Amino acid sequence: MNDSTYDVIYFRPFNFKNPESNGHSIQYISHPKYTWSKLREQYPEKYENVVSPVPDPNDWFHVTITIKYPTVKVFVNDSEEASLAIEQLSSQKEGWIGFWVGNNSEGHFKNLKIIPE
Repeated sequence: MNDSTYDVIYFRPFNFKNPESNGHSIQYISHPKYTWSKLREQYPEKYENVVSPVPDPNDWFHVTITIKYPTVKVFVNDSEEASLAIEQLSSQKEGWIGFWVGNNSEGHFKNLKIIPE
């Protein structure tokens, strides 16, 4: 493991309510091979999606991520339907968990729970 090989689920709250770009509200990437631009170009709409239900982009929202290799599902605000459901592109089954925000972005996390099965 290292700091340049990782899988990521991330949100773009500024897209949540924008009808022209809300399909880019949640996204999966797998660095270094599968960047967001490569996935968007080669697999449009497969690794990114709208968030449902649509949260207020200026308020807290609850996220549950389930990982049952290779399936990853992301649920927002206790929805029974996943906002994003993908098959991992990497073979990574264990490792570190990180929380980060993009360059020059602000991000806040609270009430984190990691529950291994």
